[in-house]
Amino acid sequence: MRRCVLLLALLLTALPVQGADRTKITVVQSSYSFNFVPLAVARTEGYFTDEGLDVDVVLAGGGPKTMTALLGGGGQFSASVLLDGIMAHRKALDDVRAIATLSLAYNPVLIRVDVAKQHGISLEQPLQQRIAAIKGLRIAITTPGASSDMIVRYLALTNGLSPDRDLQIVPLGSIPAQTAGLRAGQVDGCACLPGVDTLTKQEGLTTDLIRPSELGALDGITYGTLYGLASYNKAHPDIVRGVARAITRATMLIANDPDRAKRATRPFFKQMDEATFDESWKLYLPYLPKTPDISKADYDKELAFEKVVLPPNAYTVVPYDEAVDTSFVRAAMKELAH
Repeated sequence: MRRCVLLLALLLTALPVQGADRTKITVVQSSYSFNFVPLAVARTEGYFTDEGLDVDVVLAGGGPKTMTALLGGGGQFSASVLLDGIMAHRKALDDVRAIATLSLAYNPVLIRVDVAKQHGISLEQPLQQRIAAIKGLRIAITTPGASSDMIVRYLALTNGLSPDRDLQIVPLGSIPAQTAGLRAGQVDGCACLPGVDTLTKQEGLTTDLIRPSELGALDGITYGTLYGLASYNKAHPDIVRGVARAITRATMLIANDPDRAKRATRPFFKQMDEATFDESWKLYLPYLPKTPDISKADYDKELAFEKVVLPPNAYTVVPYDEAVDTSFVRAAMKELAH
């Protein structure tokens, strides 16, 4: 009898960590979109659970809002875009650190089909002619100061328009809100969250205003970004190492078994029917990272883009080493390679 009790005790100690014993952490995410697929994969595949972590994701409704929540104690980590952390440093919020790449830059910019016909806009035209034709139109973004806002401003400034004088920039937020705004005619086009493009183009509602190659300033660089705080990283290195391992495993799965990664991502896009999700996955898979690292070359390209868009009194160079700490994912990559 005593041997049975001892055997039962040994079996119980070998069981996986239960939810009550896991460390709870919160990730504040700007929106549900294909910019953050590694987070979705890590949750579905149980990679966070393997690290003894119970992860809750809350939506903030825009990149700048994720920074506010992260710095205000709304979560231990956040997920938005590379721009957001750099802008935080410009405001002397220098505790912010970019930890990992979650997606590469791909920024769909759409125009409603009826508006394109009315204004004679076609992808066959030179880019400058297309941008000139949207003068006075209502272009949706997520939130002021977000990357979608910056992209609209970049396109305007590099093609002869004043974004504030010549365009109506309308903050709409999430995928459902942007999609609804286009359907209702509330806006004429958008710098869209990934997913809005496939949804609305399949309906015949929108068409591309620009080709991906025409936004070459951001081509292939880190876009979706996982953030933490330097103070938290120092105080809780084991937790950050666990998060880094989970994200690295998810990134490796996407690169090595995209079909399984696709199935793991599907539950987070319930608003899409199967055909739309399949089309979106095919479109965005090339823009999912092969590594969670954030290179200095990518970072420098982001700074060059921002220099074009921001007023001279708002632009300052934030050194890579002050804003980025990829030591955790680099260690995870080395560890998992073995």
